[in-house]
Amino acid sequence: MSKRLHPRGDSDIHSLLEKARDTLLAAHAAMPAAEEVATLRETLQPAVDRGYLFPDEDAEFRQLFVRYLHVRTALHDTLHSMRPLAPRWWWSAYTPQSLQAFVAAWLAGCMLMRSARYVVNEFHDEPMIRTLLNQAEPLYAIPAGTLDLIYLSSTRPSTLLRYLRAARFAEQHAEKIDHLRDDPLTGPLVTCLQAEQPYIEIQKRQHAGAYARCRFHRIRSKPSRHYKAVMWGLFEASGRAIAEMRNPFHRKRVRRAARKRVFEILQPGDILITRHDDALSNLFLPGFWPHAALIIGTAGQRETLGVSCSEDRVQRSQPPICILEAKKDGVRFRSLRETLRVDAFMLLRPRFIDTGQQRECIERALAHEGKLYDFEFDFTRSDRLVCTEVVYRALGGKEGFHFDLLHKAGRFALPAEDLITQGLKSGFLDILLLYGLKGNQLVEGPRAEQLVRRSIRFTA
Repeated sequence: MSKRLHPRGDSDIHSLLEKARDTLLAAHAAMPAAEEVATLRETLQPAVDRGYLFPDEDAEFRQLFVRYLHVRTALHDTLHSMRPLAPRWWWSAYTPQSLQAFVAAWLAGCMLMRSARYVVNEFHDEPMIRTLLNQAEPLYAIPAGTLDLIYLSSTRPSTLLRYLRAARFAEQHAEKIDHLRDDPLTGPLVTCLQAEQPYIEIQKRQHAGAYARCRFHRIRSKPSRHYKAVMWGLFEASGRAIAEMRNPFHRKRVRRAARKRVFEILQPGDILITRHDDALSNLFLPGFWPHAALIIGTAGQRETLGVSCSEDRVQRSQPPICILEAKKDGVRFRSLRETLRVDAFMLLRPRFIDTGQQRECIERALAHEGKLYDFEFDFTRSDRLVCTEVVYRALGGKEGFHFDLLHKAGRFALPAEDLITQGLKSGFLDILLLYGLKGNQLVEGPRAEQLVRRSIRFTA
């Protein structure tokens, strides 16, 4: 059993209560109401019908979830800081200060339970959204299984028992709690508690059913979790083996002069599409062009654009780094020399509206650096990425850029050739350079576009 800590003086208690009051009032104002959550759910319905979220929808929805998690963390911290000061049992003796602490802790608990129920009721029974919110997100330090954790914590028997005991204490001392309405420290919290009262009654009625549904979900989903873990291991093992199968005597055809030309004209946001003639993976990936990488530009170009990213990423992306590319070792910064150690490539340039849009796309791409490679090629999840998904999540959804995912082998994906085709048809991608289709020649301009269209069997 955890030790109960007691501050030494009244000033310490007053300071804790004051901090709890400010935190709870801010959280109460930021906590979404049921109507807002339901509206968000309706907004996402087209994506649910589609089967996946566009990158901008994914980013916006995840940011809302992150905001909720920040509020949830603040409420948990407040609850734990007040618990040692509050009466432990509903029949316990209490002081005026311990009653104030109870009001703060009880309000935090009510808000936690209410918000968890909103999130669970609206999103937990929708497989696509549940999968999204259960994904790990390194950018925000969100661990895998977060939504299920919220589901379990709000229906755990010990949690429900504490909630019901606190509700009973609040009922037994309702008159004394109401007298605190004029107290400058606790009065605003009592007012918030009054607003929570309808939800408290609903929570008390729903607890038994919620716990039963939670247990059923755990039993039903356990085999699925084990199956997914096994299949992921098989996909990863086979994917790594295939990626490593190449002819050790084959000499790559891209020469230094071609790399130099690319370096001379590259800009942040440009896309490299590449091919290895000797890769066994060519047998499994559709089309002549199987791989893509995003050019993030040189350090000087990113600085000129005003690209913002963390200091550790700035250090990892110093010269000669100018590429963000997903390979079997994950989404990493790479040099142009490493990326163009291939037999053929093309350089594509997006038609950015302005430098602001260009900067935002690079910042979105940088946020994915360090993630794992997705050997299942599933674009509905963003915690693991494949090569073309780096491009898709950097550009997709921005004004003027739109990519439709295709249903391939039971999953939504975007092969490199489909990325090229959609970009050319919509007119938001231009072909600047081509190497490797006409022998070891570097071709530029309209001739390069003609050869590319022929190589992908382009039809307008």
